[in-house]
Amino acid sequence: MKYTYLLLLALLAGCAGQPTEPNSYLLRSSHQLTTRALEPSKEFSMGTVEVASYIDQPGLVLETKNGDMHAARNNLWAEPIYEGVRNLLVTNISQLSNMDLLPHKLTKTPIVLDIYIDQLHGTREGSAKLVALWWLRSGDQLVSAHQFSEEKPLTSAGYPALVQAEEALLEDLARAIANTLVMSKES
Repeated sequence: MKYTYLLLLALLAGCAGQPTEPNSYLLRSSHQLTTRALEPSKEFSMGTVEVASYIDQPGLVLETKNGDMHAARNNLWAEPIYEGVRNLLVTNISQLSNMDLLPHKLTKTPIVLDIYIDQLHGTREGSAKLVALWWLRSGDQLVSAHQFSEEKPLTSAGYPALVQAEEALLEDLARAIANTLVMSKES
């Protein structure tokens, strides 16, 4: 019994002394990209993509209790989250709408797409949540404004499943935005 207790203490001390390696995640489009010449849209360009300040940090965010938010210390974004969100959305919107969206400062198209990510986090119920707004503007004039709010259950426990669910939600958002652009183009 005495040896078992000493062995258990030695194991615990060994585990406590080893630092946990952080995990890093990227948000990336699931669309297969190919090398090609881009054909910039003549109607639409990409304006700003902003994220709420509580999301704009290295750690993935979880809602714990009563709306409390917790940023992970060892499960981190491999790049600033606004860059990952922007890259994924621009790639997916361009693919889904068959229009290559370039930054507005490069194309000066008549209509600019702006996106604001208000919520992007894991919930205590085991799902990922995304709330976003997007609008189309022509100069200072608002053309249309839209809201997206959805949750996706995680397929398993853990941060990799959270990242996967957040990517799926961002792809759904991109699909909704692409549909808006296609419908606006046809009008």
